[in-house]
Amino acid sequence: MLMLVLLNSSAVAQNEHSQETLKVGKISQWYSKNGMKVLYQQADTLPMIDFRLIYDAGAARDSRFKAENATVLAGLAKLTNGLIFEGTKTLNADQIAEQFADLGVQYGNGSYRDMAIINMRTLSYEAQKKGALKLLTEVLSNADFPQEALQREIARMLVALDYEDQTASKKASRIFYHSLYENHPYGTPPNGTRDSLKLISRRDLQAYYQQFYVAKNVVLAIVGDLNEMQAHRYAEQIADAMPMGAQAQTLPEAEQNQQELIIRENHPATQTTVLMGQPMIKRGDKDYYALYVGNHILGGSGFSARLMKEVRVKRGLTYSIGSYLIPMHAQGPYQFSFTTKKSSTDEAIQLVEENLHDFIEHGPSEEELSNAKLNITGSFPLRQISNKDIVENLAVIGFYELPLDYLDRYNDHIEAITLEQIKSAFKRRVHPEIMTTIIVGPDVEASKN
Repeated sequence: MLMLVLLNSSAVAQNEHSQETLKVGKISQWYSKNGMKVLYQQADTLPMIDFRLIYDAGAARDSRFKAENATVLAGLAKLTNGLIFEGTKTLNADQIAEQFADLGVQYGNGSYRDMAIINMRTLSYEAQKKGALKLLTEVLSNADFPQEALQREIARMLVALDYEDQTASKKASRIFYHSLYENHPYGTPPNGTRDSLKLISRRDLQAYYQQFYVAKNVVLAIVGDLNEMQAHRYAEQIADAMPMGAQAQTLPEAEQNQQELIIRENHPATQTTVLMGQPMIKRGDKDYYALYVGNHILGGSGFSARLMKEVRVKRGLTYSIGSYLIPMHAQGPYQFSFTTKKSSTDEAIQLVEENLHDFIEHGPSEEELSNAKLNITGSFPLRQISNKDIVENLAVIGFYELPLDYLDRYNDHIEAITLEQIKSAFKRRVHPEIMTTIIVGPDVEASKN
């Protein structure tokens, strides 16, 4: 559950997205006394402070918890994270919300495959930040997971699963991850299953929280109107609200399929959804920049991408098509996605495969590479022009153990990519002959081959 309270200050009305006025300092990194990693960057244009806690406690960790019948408790990570603000031993959800609102604080949370997140934004005035930190640490140290809130959230997630079944794109995505990562924790559905959700108890949430919401399993990013001495003090205050604990074990490698896999699923939609892909890339991969620039040219740049020109513009087989690199702790997917009419499904798939084979064999042109570099480097600053952008970037750098100068050197890495590097990376890393293809649409004969 995501709770959001708007800042009640005219300070927010200032243009936070002004690249010319935003002033940021260098990134600093350290560890708290009980082992919590902290990244800090000063950005004092506005009187606010952003805190972002990013835990190694996403859905990939659900496989560590099994009920008595050995069923993986899929959905446990999402439930645990979603109920953090639902009450403590002394405060209920309404009281927490009211106190944050009185302080003018934004707060929220989220759960994904790799991670679970807690956010807080407060004004940097003494009374507000002191009260905000006190309330946040109360929640972190005494999250209670009330039974009534758990039952309500399970009921909501069961309804959400019904919606997934009724939505072709969501059904295709669920099948895609399950098929691609059948024997890997990434195959665990973040939203759970009907069977697993009914097995989850309050005791499971408490045990999950006690194991994974600990100092050694979290990165704290701090950005805003404060100096480094203050950041050290606030980080210790937050770290003290958690036990030291232990860092989660490294996820296993995601193995490639040994042969092509095609899954067809009938669904009463107006169009057919197609997802194609393979496990591909980890954060910090040495081929990341070459693959990223290459994919930008092939399918990642909207109307200027080859696939959009070939499949939509020239042949009118789809309204939208794209390809995406999703780097994660273990090998995240390289994914191709589009929708098309039932009658053109096979033609569109064949066209994607032909373009992919051609790109692997011949690579991009000099003009395509030049345009891609200009587009990527030109848009990159727009991803870090607000405090919110900066704190998200810092959290990712810390969580995935990227170098502290990752953002500073990003455009340099992009500019350095050559045609030969792209061709080499795609030939070595992209394997169309063993990709998984998911086809979900009307009058599709269900099959797996």
